[in-house]
Parts: sequence; C-alpha cells; structure tokens
Amino acid sequence: MATTLITGRDLTLTIDSKAYDGQASTVTLAVENNQQVIEAFDARHYKTVDRTATLSVEMFADWGAAGGLCPALWDASKTAPDTALAFTFVANGATYSGNCYPAPPAIGGGATDIMTTTVELVVDQGTVTKS
Repeated sequence: MATTLITGRDLTLTIDSKAYDGQASTVTLAVENNQQVIEAFDARHYKTVDRTATLSVEMFADWGAAGGLCPALWDASKTAPDTALAFTFVANGATYSGNCYPAPPAIGGGATDIMTTTVELVVDQGTVTKS
C-alpha cells in the first residue's frame, strides 16, 4: 500500500463574510464524544450524550496587515464572542466544515522570528460535517 502524505494547511475561516485562507501553518480538528457510563444490574451501558470539538490553528501573525486574520479574530472575539464563524478544513481529500467561536490570538514573539500564534476555536455544539 502506498504511503499518503498530507498537510494541515488547508483551512478557510469566514469572518464577517470575508474568507481567510492563507495564514494557517498547522490545523488540528479534535472531536470528543461525551460518553456516559450507566451501571445497571445486568451490565454496563454506554450512552453518547453529545460531542465537543476544537479547531486548533497555528498561524502566521498578520497584525500589521490591512484586513488580516489576527485583527479580525481579535475584533470578532471582542464585539461578538457568541457569534459563530464558518470554517472549512480539507484534510486527506475530505472536507470538514462547521461553525466555531472566535478567540483572540496571542500577540508577540521573538525579535528575530517570524511571528506565529496559536488560537483554540471551540466548535459550535461540537457539530462537524464531513463531505
């Protein structure tokens, strides 16, 4: 079987109807089941109640750029933190999409480094669609 190599760079975030797709260097989508264990006399039973999901994005900081992603996330997290943003993430030929809540990216970095920042975005209701 041939080895398949993929990257985590294909992410599009939509904020205020504007698509951002060039800043991400690493993207990880983590989905977890909230599974309850019910102990009954006859056996142990499992019931998945819901799911949580997080979109972790490491990106190049673009604070000085007009219309940059970092300022857009910052502004969205301050003015409308409870308004979900659309995202699309392509990995290994599959497309994952949903809505996530904005979070402010950290600011700063090393004097001689290209500035990067990581932001953890909570996925609305843990709902992710795979197509």
